[in-house]
Amino acid sequence: MNWHQSPELLDRLAAEYALGTLAGGARRRFETMMQMHPQVARAVAQWDTRLVPLGAQLPVMAAGDALWSRIEQRAFGGARSSVKTSPKTMPWWQRLFAPVPAGALAFGLMLGIGAPTVWQVLQADGFETQLPQSYVGVLSTADGKQGLIVSSLRRGKTVDLKAVQAVPVPEGSSLFLWTLDAQGLAQPVGALPVLAGGSMVSLRLERSAEEVFSRAVELAVSVEISGARPAQPTFPYVYRGQCGKLWPVKPPR
Repeated sequence: MNWHQSPELLDRLAAEYALGTLAGGARRRFETMMQMHPQVARAVAQWDTRLVPLGAQLPVMAAGDALWSRIEQRAFGGARSSVKTSPKTMPWWQRLFAPVPAGALAFGLMLGIGAPTVWQVLQADGFETQLPQSYVGVLSTADGKQGLIVSSLRRGKTVDLKAVQAVPVPEGSSLFLWTLDAQGLAQPVGALPVLAGGSMVSLRLERSAEEVFSRAVELAVSVEISGARPAQPTFPYVYRGQCGKLWPVKPPR
């Protein structure tokens, strides 16, 4: 029996990979298996979602120029401009990291797991992704805390959701997932199962993820009346965040 067919061995290797302790040829062979076998990639993704919230326990710290310079150096191979930028004028990749506590980001960089989806989005042509091509969203609560992680294989028809922080849902209501395009126009995805803090659930899509998320730049969740399928949100968003693509994407000109 191959090792990826053993749940116990697969779970152990996925944990070592996510922690960064699986190195050398073993790591490269594991990455090859991730491309070939979806269950291997899912095992790593599950460990990523378990480990990333640990960084959220670190105190919030302001990210200094030295940290941004290291991020830009790793992502683009260039030095960061010394010109100070506001949140509205800073580069898109810096805005992507801006809501993340610097301590949590440093923790993730140390382990090689902090915001793994972000590093995949930043990869340039010629690099191999560590996970299958997927759509991923990291959504914040209305008060800016990490709230919900959303992911789906690019060609798949299932969305996996990890509730980092649950939000109150009144009786007779349910959470509803939306995509937001570049103009902010919302398109319905579907009602979500009950989400408790720390829980993981799945939502079956009527169409492929490529059809549902291809135009999405953000994902959002509102509280709607149970059983309803509104064309547009009728209540404020309780989760909202960027939607990223885990494969090299050429920036628009």
